[in-house]
Amino acid sequence: MLFSRDANKIGSLNMSIVPSVQPAMIDLTEDIDELDVLGSSRSSTTLIDDLSPPTMIVKTGVRLSMRPRQPGGEPDLSETNAGKRARRLSVSGLEPGQKKQKMEDKKANTIVINAKRVQVEAARRRWLHCHRDIFLPLLPSPVFFDGLQKEVNELGGKAAFVPLREMTTQPSLIKGGEMKDYQLHGLSFLVNMHENGMNCILGDEMGLGKTLQTLSLLAWIRENDQGTQDPHLIICPLSVLSSWQNEAARWLPSFRVLRFHGTQAERDRLRNEFRVDQERYDLVLTTYEAFVAEDSWFKSRRWFYCVLDEGHRIKNSGTNLASKVRGVGALHRLILTGTPVQNNMVELWGLLHWLYPTVFTLPSERLFHDSFDLSRGSYSIPFLKAAQKLLAVVMLRRTKANVEISVPPREELTLFLPMTEAQRFWTYRLLTRMDTLDLKDIFAETVKKEDGKMDEGRREVLSHIASQIERTSSSKGGSDNRWKKLMNLLMQLRKVCDHPYLLKDAAPAPFVIGEHVVASSSKLMAIDKLLGDILPKGERVLIFSQWTSMLDLLEDFMELRAIPYARLDGGTTRPRRTLDIKLFQQEKSPYQVFLVSTKAGGLGINLTKASTVVMCDSDWNPQNDLQAIARAHRIGQTKIVKVYRLICRGSVEDQMLDRIRRKLFLSLKVMGSSETQSNESSDTQLKTAELMDILRRGSSALSRSDDGMNLTRFLDAGIEEIIEDSREKEGVRDAKMKQELDGVKDEPVDEKLLLDADEEERKLLSGIAQVQSRLFEGKVVARSQDNSQIAKEWQELQKRARVDRTVVVDGITVIAEHLGQSAIIVEKAPVKKRAKAKFESEDWCIYCRDGGEVVLCTSCPRVFHGKCHGMTPAEVRRAFAPRCSQHNCTTCDRTTGQAGGMLFRCQTCPQAFCEDCLPDGDIDAIGDILPEFHVLGYGITSTAYYIRCHDCHAHWKEHPEAWKTWEEEMKETEEKLAQLNTQEAD
Repeated sequence: MLFSRDANKIGSLNMSIVPSVQPAMIDLTEDIDELDVLGSSRSSTTLIDDLSPPTMIVKTGVRLSMRPRQPGGEPDLSETNAGKRARRLSVSGLEPGQKKQKMEDKKANTIVINAKRVQVEAARRRWLHCHRDIFLPLLPSPVFFDGLQKEVNELGGKAAFVPLREMTTQPSLIKGGEMKDYQLHGLSFLVNMHENGMNCILGDEMGLGKTLQTLSLLAWIRENDQGTQDPHLIICPLSVLSSWQNEAARWLPSFRVLRFHGTQAERDRLRNEFRVDQERYDLVLTTYEAFVAEDSWFKSRRWFYCVLDEGHRIKNSGTNLASKVRGVGALHRLILTGTPVQNNMVELWGLLHWLYPTVFTLPSERLFHDSFDLSRGSYSIPFLKAAQKLLAVVMLRRTKANVEISVPPREELTLFLPMTEAQRFWTYRLLTRMDTLDLKDIFAETVKKEDGKMDEGRREVLSHIASQIERTSSSKGGSDNRWKKLMNLLMQLRKVCDHPYLLKDAAPAPFVIGEHVVASSSKLMAIDKLLGDILPKGERVLIFSQWTSMLDLLEDFMELRAIPYARLDGGTTRPRRTLDIKLFQQEKSPYQVFLVSTKAGGLGINLTKASTVVMCDSDWNPQNDLQAIARAHRIGQTKIVKVYRLICRGSVEDQMLDRIRRKLFLSLKVMGSSETQSNESSDTQLKTAELMDILRRGSSALSRSDDGMNLTRFLDAGIEEIIEDSREKEGVRDAKMKQELDGVKDEPVDEKLLLDADEEERKLLSGIAQVQSRLFEGKVVARSQDNSQIAKEWQELQKRARVDRTVVVDGITVIAEHLGQSAIIVEKAPVKKRAKAKFESEDWCIYCRDGGEVVLCTSCPRVFHGKCHGMTPAEVRRAFAPRCSQHNCTTCDRTTGQAGGMLFRCQTCPQAFCEDCLPDGDIDAIGDILPEFHVLGYGITSTAYYIRCHDCHAHWKEHPEAWKTWEEEMKETEEKLAQLNTQEAD
């Protein structure tokens, strides 16, 4: 649980009742419950009371903390009446008069809430009726709007909505800075949709401040909406959970924030605290994963606003997440996403279905599916235009290009790289299942030609290829011919483009990090040349890849080149994410390179200290790549961001570019002109620059394989020559496209010239976008055998292998063939229990730095005196597994598990901090391990990161001699560590 840091500035909730509400609208009996009244409303979501079991808080042992509770302080509710749940909302312990007043207040509150729901629904239906023309072209039937028309006729044919009013000042609750003009316009849009009871989309491009605009809306609601307000719920990806928390503390300090995330035990504790005192929270932050895990609890609560950050996560309406989030009981809904249109129109329907479930029902999904189908090459331009008109009204979309912000432009360049021998070897093997002689013929010429000047890495690679060929030709068993198994061919070919070692059994065994890792992949070669040119200049680099196994190989490369780096993927814990991002953003950073998974790290995080972005591979969804690039190219960036896309020439990923550009066109067509609503003629036209930016992403797969930079030239070329070669080819392509599109032959092209959209759409969208797996370097590679022959051969090889073909299922031995052809089960060896790591302990107390009779920490090398630790001699004797103070947060006393899995432990004092209690400002980072611990045999642990805390720095500033003592001690430790490393090397 986390609150806003400035707890003393918490504003009180406005508990007044709307005077215009008539209690006679609802017949309340004496025993009626608030939730029963809400359930009676036609427009409300049926809610149930919180039936989760109470959390029992039992204190065993002694609470150890460096900051004991002050005498006379207010007792903690969790420590009073041990074993009983504290219920602040219960009225059973009140006097009869107080109990009656409590129930009356509850009933009055119910009236207000229910009346507010009725008012919101009425305003929503009026707005929908007035804007029915933009909805009807997207629906199979006008039944819903016919019903609205009947309601309007019964009211005399009058229906109106609240017009947009531009706001010139920000809400008074917003602190910490001034909102920009375009952000105030965004707030005006959100407020207008709120006043009309309408759910909407804030679709600003990444990095324009959607978080601030959302917080300002919540602040405006607090200041202007009368009556009791339920808490707001914000659901976001894990990568931006800490960002939301920090932004709320900065811009909206008066709001009490609860971060609902953690282990099952932590979530149980948070649910109990929320139940005990719900009124104290204004905003609840959670992740999509936590919402899915606790959806029944979230649905049992009432929420005022439910906000989905990166809301395109629910684009697939058939997923478990989309199904669960549809049932959340919120008065208003808001989606934040810069990419509401990604792969197809069905994904847009998924967002609209969540926002307007009564309008976009299941039958309307088919229309969206048929309007843009890449598999059939079918496109409905009128439907796309109708969708664009709808989004222009219910979504506010701004880009960096049409907003006056001081963000330098970005430069994008696609580097078409030749394949290495290893990549060609595995590509041909996957495509053709060629025999040994053919493979030798393919590589014999290259080997002879380059043998005189091959470096060490390429020698290792070709030696490994030779061993693969030899093993294939000499093997008579099926275990060494696994490459012949049926597989997802396209997926494997894409992996080869990144690195051949991503394939199973492709890496040499035993695997040792060496130059062969770089020499096997042209992409790693290009990265090697690029980093060698960039890093000495002091620049920082982001490297993105879809494959976590590719990130593993990039880690090997960073270790080989001794480049300090950080990594972020789906398996990175929340505290580690926060730490690495903060360290990377510091002026003095321990990292030069950040390795990021495209999907896990392409959402919401701020990495503006990087000026170079390398995309190792392209996603089928181009918006994922654009979001990844936006981590560096956003507000706060002061340098030109250079983006390099690495593509293996003539490969399947090269062909993917043709399909990707059609998806980009869909996004441009549906959202491209929404910011120019005043110019109606722009709806049917596209700017030349925008269209050419899509077309220049076209494939080079059909070009001649010998046209351009071949492998020999690539190996000897520097990075500047490689970049210049790619830039020249892109310039030639641009000139050719300008001539074809504009019809201008001999005179320069006017950049302001607008093209006829319908004609260009037919050119761009003609045919079916496909990726042919067997198209390699402009030629279709024939397969020597079909799948049935390969499958039969594989079965024969399995029989000749004379291996034990029996398996054990639940203790019963059976023949694998009897389980079916595809059910080959390999029983895993029993997991050996890992022995507890052994290490030596320090010689002096962590508190007083003195020796004597000390207590050993059972979890780390620290030791302490019982008296220094606050323990009596009797408590020391009874302690079963004593732990030092650095296994609990000094400020909030949470354990490592409760704090998200990691604590920041000080090297020079007994303090430790969780990510929430870590003071603001730069971190004096030491790393994942202390040198003095390394000497004692205590290695790296994922639960600790070592720093020098702010209190120690303040102490050293007042007492410089204390720092000198530490310097001498650390110098001795470094000498011992150097001796230890020398002994291990010998």
